[in-house]
Amino acid sequence: MKRALVLVTLIILTALPLVSAERLSYYPSQDAFQAFLNSSSSYTVLAGNDEWARGWAYYVDERLYTIKPHGNETLVLVGNVYNNPAMADVWNLTGLPANASLLPSIVVLNGTVLITGSEDNIYMTERAFEGLWNPPRGSVVAFLVLLSTLILAFLLALRRDDSHAGSFYILTVSLFILWYLTAQRPVLTEGFLRYLLQAVTFAVGGSPESPLSMIMGSVFRFVPPIEENIIFVHWILILLIASFSFYLAPKRARELGFMIFGLTFVAPMFRENLYHINGSALGLAGLAITLAIVSNVTFSPEKWKALLQTFVLSAFTLLTIAINPYLVFIPIAFVITFPKRHLRNYAYLLITGAGILLMYLQFGVPVGLPKGMDPHGWGYLERFLFNSALALVTMAYVMAAGERGIKMKGQTAFLLLMTILYLPASLFVPSLFPYCFVLISALTVRLVHGLTPGT
Repeated sequence: MKRALVLVTLIILTALPLVSAERLSYYPSQDAFQAFLNSSSSYTVLAGNDEWARGWAYYVDERLYTIKPHGNETLVLVGNVYNNPAMADVWNLTGLPANASLLPSIVVLNGTVLITGSEDNIYMTERAFEGLWNPPRGSVVAFLVLLSTLILAFLLALRRDDSHAGSFYILTVSLFILWYLTAQRPVLTEGFLRYLLQAVTFAVGGSPESPLSMIMGSVFRFVPPIEENIIFVHWILILLIASFSFYLAPKRARELGFMIFGLTFVAPMFRENLYHINGSALGLAGLAITLAIVSNVTFSPEKWKALLQTFVLSAFTLLTIAINPYLVFIPIAFVITFPKRHLRNYAYLLITGAGILLMYLQFGVPVGLPKGMDPHGWGYLERFLFNSALALVTMAYVMAAGERGIKMKGQTAFLLLMTILYLPASLFVPSLFPYCFVLISALTVRLVHGLTPGT
């Protein structure tokens, strides 16, 4: 029976292409690995010699440490037979060929667990840990403290004036907490897992492959790269998106930020994008912060203060572009819609352009740039128009009712130009549609406010 099981496993493994990263195999069974997870045995992780193997070993070590103590009872080998000598020594016991270790698989032998794969697919072994949820006490405390600090900081800032912004922010936070308590746990997508592998590789001293992996890897040098921490950060980012909605509203009407929040988050298509961890929450938070700076910073007439403000704006713009390279048009839209301050605009373009050039020199031109329209682009556009119908109808009403005309300048013009740029671009890159929800919601509210007498 055992020989037959080995033969069947061998046939399955050898039939799969070596580059396949879509299936995770278990030997002798998934139950054997689950039994290891459920046991109280201690463990030691031994990585292969390659940087990616050492990075993934770091992830596996931190993941297991949430449920098991370090020790010598079970040896966990990460990598493949070509870069991990310890794995090569015991691989013959599996009865599988050496190249089978290049596929993502979990192999359980007596007192040894092998987590195998190559640089192209080992991240798929994360699926073996999906059932675990045991956040360390320190992570829970840090999450609650950071969450409370952010809520308190925004609440105090929004209660400074005589508006009702603070009260509406409390309502926003209440809806956020209700969503958190009732939502299912977000799932790490395959695309995000690729970035996770790059990030943990950089965290252990490897070379960064993208700006996003470098940002994540820098964090993972101090924060364990476990799923629990990633999900906690995901919810913090959602709170930031909701909170900065109030700073996309006009200064004299911060309470309208609740409308921006509502118009954005009421769309099922937008919320669906946040049900999975794919990196978009980080990009959306970066966009919201950058838009908030553009919408609120009054540049000082003093040159050194204006230069400092421009540097801050450039830094957040570069961070946003590093997270999502398609947002590279932000500086261009800013300069076009705020043309009068030539010195500031030149400095902004120079600093941002130099930063983008350095990123391209370090990491190369972003891979995966579209060569044509996405085959599902029109379908996504149809869903987007249906989901944003409330904002679009409101915008059309404002345009029709504006007897004295709507002033298309400043922040309103900036949001309009950004929408004109990125809505068509979403047909080629559908992942930009969530960003368009934020842009259209903020634009609609500013148009409504522009229709109000005395504004």
